[in-house]
Amino acid sequence: MSDDDGMLLNFSTIEDGGSGFKPSSAKVTGGRWRDRRKMKMMMEGRPKKKRKLKQNAATGTADVENNSGSDPNMDAATNEKESTSEKAVEFKNSGKSNNVNSSNNQVVSSLFTSNREISTAVNTNERDESAEQAPSNAPLSGDSFEALGIKESLLTHLKEKMKIQKPTSIQKLVLSHLLSQWKGQDDDLFINAQTGSGKTLAYLLPIFAKILGMKIRVDRKSGCFALIVAPTRELASQIYSVALTISNCCHYLVPCLLIGGERKKSEKARLRKGCNFIVGTPGRVLDHLQNTKVVREQFSQSLRYVVLDEGDKLMELGFEETITQILSILHDFQLDNSIFPPLPSRIVHVLCSATLKGGVKKLGDVALQNYKLLSNRQMEGSSTASEVPDQLLQKIAIVPPKLRLVTLAGSLDEITKSHKGSESTRRTMVFLSCSDSVEFHYETFSSSDEHHRNLVGDTVRLLTKGNKILPSFTGNSDPGTIFYKLHGSLSQPMRSATLDHFSREDEASRGKHKIMFCTDVASRGLDLPHVGTVIEIDPPFSTEDHLHRIGRTARAGQSGEALLFLLPGEEEGYLNCIKGFHPKGWKLLKFDKDIIQPVFQSMSVSKSDREGDSKKQEDSWDSNVTTWHLNVERRVLEDQILKGIAVKGFTSHIRAYATHIGAEKQYFNVKFLHLGHLAKSFALRERPKSLAQQSSRDGAKQTVQSKKDTAKMDTKDKMLKMAKLAVKQSASEFNY
Repeated sequence: MSDDDGMLLNFSTIEDGGSGFKPSSAKVTGGRWRDRRKMKMMMEGRPKKKRKLKQNAATGTADVENNSGSDPNMDAATNEKESTSEKAVEFKNSGKSNNVNSSNNQVVSSLFTSNREISTAVNTNERDESAEQAPSNAPLSGDSFEALGIKESLLTHLKEKMKIQKPTSIQKLVLSHLLSQWKGQDDDLFINAQTGSGKTLAYLLPIFAKILGMKIRVDRKSGCFALIVAPTRELASQIYSVALTISNCCHYLVPCLLIGGERKKSEKARLRKGCNFIVGTPGRVLDHLQNTKVVREQFSQSLRYVVLDEGDKLMELGFEETITQILSILHDFQLDNSIFPPLPSRIVHVLCSATLKGGVKKLGDVALQNYKLLSNRQMEGSSTASEVPDQLLQKIAIVPPKLRLVTLAGSLDEITKSHKGSESTRRTMVFLSCSDSVEFHYETFSSSDEHHRNLVGDTVRLLTKGNKILPSFTGNSDPGTIFYKLHGSLSQPMRSATLDHFSREDEASRGKHKIMFCTDVASRGLDLPHVGTVIEIDPPFSTEDHLHRIGRTARAGQSGEALLFLLPGEEEGYLNCIKGFHPKGWKLLKFDKDIIQPVFQSMSVSKSDREGDSKKQEDSWDSNVTTWHLNVERRVLEDQILKGIAVKGFTSHIRAYATHIGAEKQYFNVKFLHLGHLAKSFALRERPKSLAQQSSRDGAKQTVQSKKDTAKMDTKDKMLKMAKLAVKQSASEFNY
């Protein structure tokens, strides 16, 4: 035995017809996988060469360029699990796979899978588009305000200043009842009407008409005749604006607005001067009733009407106890009917809502006595007003979580292109589940390098040179888009200024497309002019909110359309929940063929591609979609501030998703979500677990820093900080 340290080598040297040695076909077994592969290559006479990484611009993934001349199937095995068995390893190409960067824990996944077809629910509520739908909330052509008892001064103001010629069906019912009911008993009212049918004017007009019809002189010192309570500051501000517009025909009647976020000192000063109508949110109204003496004096003799607008939302936000306390204080007043005899002998309560479900019935039992239900569907032979207007076109798209962002971009771009060249102002509202998600989408679409300009703080932005984010805004299109954001975390002055700019009709708005990203803070009662489209990226937290969201369009007889995004799978069952709201049906869209492909295919399809086969065209729009989304991802990677906004948007969206009401949990369950795919819709490449840990660390750092800052304060500064926090919490009555 030779001195070889006991190691035996077995080489096969089979000659190949005099042309040299033929590589061995012997099987190498045992040991580590890498050693076996290295030995195999040595036996076959193949040198080891480095591999180059070639970046694929279209997909953003790193393709491996093999210079060793080896079988590509063998190189694909570098991602396979090591084998310790004694059998030969079988190398297979696993096809498309995600590129994982282990150094920064990033995953660059593909937007599309090999099988793009998704099996969706069958549309059992198809809309008949061939049938012409008459508006169901339009003014009535055969009726007039004169016949309903509106007197000359108010009638002239309605027609000439407010441009309102005819009443709607609900206005006809309420006016007929309120202006004639004083001959008999003073019944309370439950007004149930479709969105956009003019409920605000329905209860304000008869109150003004009744006061103006008195033969007694009244002014701002005569006391407050009506209290209107609304759930949101935006809705309260709008009701106040309508009341102020009506009062222009009689300047001695003065409305007053009481909402959170405003200075109480200024409100008290206005109350001391006197007012005839008070519009406010529940918390601020109760605060003044308990702590402002002049308010009680205003109500003590003259109060005759208490209106609770959007009653279902008042209950949903937990204002039942607040409303009960307000009514208890008001009912303690001893009314003197000898001062204003034409007015009701007691306080008349009016409850308004577009739905009859949920807590609104409970609120009716608390606030109303011997009430009468008035619904605009009573005149049409229907049993409920909880239906969308007949002229509203509802569209629904089943969109995979990865493609939510790009599908939204395609929808907005299509609306923008259809509006191009028009002299009117187009408005689109995009509803999301939480304020952090609003921030992400607003920053993603509204900011592109230096090509934007802030108009109102940082909540309104005008594109100045085309946007690289929207598909058609590649620099050669007319920049005519203004973006807005609105949510409860903004300060009250900023929210008011944003809504005012969005509603404005002036020369600067002519031909523009105004797009607002918002939460449900903008879903109730707001009468925004000419909203053409409502897009629901995130389904609402209750079915009633769906009715109110899409009610921002197709108002007062105008046409409108709405688009709802749902995820494939369990969320498709949500269609059964909202089916009752859509008796005329809806249109089910394919996210790729109906939304994405028409927009992205037209971006860079050459003439030869158009004349070629359909396969080239399909590949072209596929590549454009991927490139567009990768550009957004690169922006998030390069901008740490935007990345922080994206992370907060993703984590807040998941938390908000878990807050759906119990009856709908079967459709909206966090366990059904693919968190990785959903993270990609926020342009994130990290794993969801890493994002959650990062969010927790950031929160912990802020808490520690806050404690350190507090520890450095003296006793006086600590007390001032606590006082400011208390004031902020009391002022925030409605904060999503």
